[in-house]
Amino acid sequence: MTASRGFPDDRRISELLAEFRNALPPGRVSLADAMAALGDRTIGGILLVLSIPMVMPVPLGVSVLFNLPVLLFTFQMMRSGGTVELPAWLLGRSLSSQAAAAMIDGILPRLRIIERMLRPRLPRLTSTGFERWLGIICFVMAAIAITPLPLIGWLPGFGLIIIALGLIEHDGLAVAVGLGFAAAAIIFAAGLVVSLSYAETLWHMLPVSAL
Repeated sequence: MTASRGFPDDRRISELLAEFRNALPPGRVSLADAMAALGDRTIGGILLVLSIPMVMPVPLGVSVLFNLPVLLFTFQMMRSGGTVELPAWLLGRSLSSQAAAAMIDGILPRLRIIERMLRPRLPRLTSTGFERWLGIICFVMAAIAITPLPLIGWLPGFGLIIIALGLIEHDGLAVAVGLGFAAAAIIFAAGLVVSLSYAETLWHMLPVSAL
């Protein structure tokens, strides 16, 4: 399935997700099902759907299910900019309809609040020419989020969601805010790695008698 810049449907993403939530199939829902519900969406729409589990209190296995597609998706954004495609084997990955409903119910109220603040502005930050640079930044955030360290996925997840909404609504200010989250995520990740490394060094310096 390919994502392009086309966004012919003028309904907001929260409306489409709400419709998808109300028509969830029984049993399990795949990534392909979620993307088909969006129709011919922009890169921002697909990025949003893939990033939602990163900020939701979902089981570890569900989060990992979506982290790899985000990583691959942002890698292709970085390489191609305008057109992105996920492989069929990833689109076939699924989770229970109950888990999907819980995630959509959790994110929809927040999406509606954010959408009311969005409007077209700062077009340079949502232009086709800038999308490759955004892909690089989003790829770095996705790589940070997939790192198996505690609490490390929240800032990148929020950053990706805000950037996605900015792309959907052509709001360059929202994209700029998302880039701020990216900077904070990089600083937090670096600080966490340094702190853990320092703590490990101190642990090994302790005399055996003190343990």
